[in-house]
Order: sequence, then C-alpha cells, then structure tokens
Amino acid sequence: KMTLADAIEGKTFTIKNTDGEEVTVQAMRFGIAQGAVINIEKNIPGGPVIVSRNQMELAVGRQFAQQIEVEAQ
Repeated sequence: KMTLADAIEGKTFTIKNTDGEEVTVQAMRFGIAQGAVINIEKNIPGGPVIVSRNQMELAVGRQFAQQIEVEAQ
C-alpha cells in the first residue's frame, strides 16, 4: 500500500484509508478524510509532506503521513 509519506511531488492523490480512530479524527480536522483529493506540493525527505486542497496548504508530519493510505489519480 502507498502512504502519504511515499507520495510524489506534483501528483494528485485520493485519501483511501487512515490507520486507527485517532489518525482518522486528526485527518478529518485537516479536511483530508477518506475520499478527499489532495495535491502533493512538496515531500521533504525525513520531514513533512506539504499537501494542498481547496487553496489551503497543510504540512503533514512524516509519522502521521505514514498512517494515511493514498491512491494516485
């Protein structure tokens, strides 16, 4: 499975799944619940993944990003 931490810069992905209730709730707060379509602005090795959705940019921590399953568009 591909996670947000593996996502390639400049590509578009759909959130497929989140690992556990805590991750799901946190992702929903960020507006990246299951089914959301996001763009990868920057994937900093060893650092956060910068995603954008609806003109909003968000830095997702690497450990958190590893718990979010994505699918390429």
